[in-house]
Amino acid sequence: MPGCSIRAVWVLNNAGNVVFSRRFPVVERQWRIACKKEEQKLDEGKLVSSLSSRLPTDGEITQGFIDRKQRDGSVSGYGIRIASSQKGSDSWVDDPITRHVISLQLDQNVESAPPFLLWPLVLHIKGQYCILVLPLVEPYHLMMYEKICQRDDCGNPNEVKKNSFPGESLSSLLLDLPCITG
Repeated sequence: MPGCSIRAVWVLNNAGNVVFSRRFPVVERQWRIACKKEEQKLDEGKLVSSLSSRLPTDGEITQGFIDRKQRDGSVSGYGIRIASSQKGSDSWVDDPITRHVISLQLDQNVESAPPFLLWPLVLHIKGQYCILVLPLVEPYHLMMYEKICQRDDCGNPNEVKKNSFPGESLSSLLLDLPCITG
């Protein structure tokens, strides 16, 4: 997926409610096709992923954003790991870039369905509004981010896990995304 395409844009007020949203159906179709291809690869390798080919509703974005604020608080909401940081959260990643490139864990409306991760969400705060932009990335990048978020050494550039690849860090992953680095 060369270039930069936007899947969706949300504007939230300071109470966390969505006041404006825009989805881009052509780009969503590209995402669904890419997800199907990736799922076929995963089925062949018998791997499991939480890829979701659907875009969340405004209510799900509101709930996910509020949950993130409550989970990460003010200090860890700025990408700083503290004792109460939860594994898989933005503050667990412990990288200042998570001030601007965030993720949301969203519950699916189906009871037995596991939550899915919405990443990368580019966050910009302007006055009393939070602007969230969801760019189009390869499903592979989302799965790599999920993997990075679950590591104990996540965010520590000096410590490299024995079984990890050299480019398996948040910085390397973001540099590989033209929608983030330009």
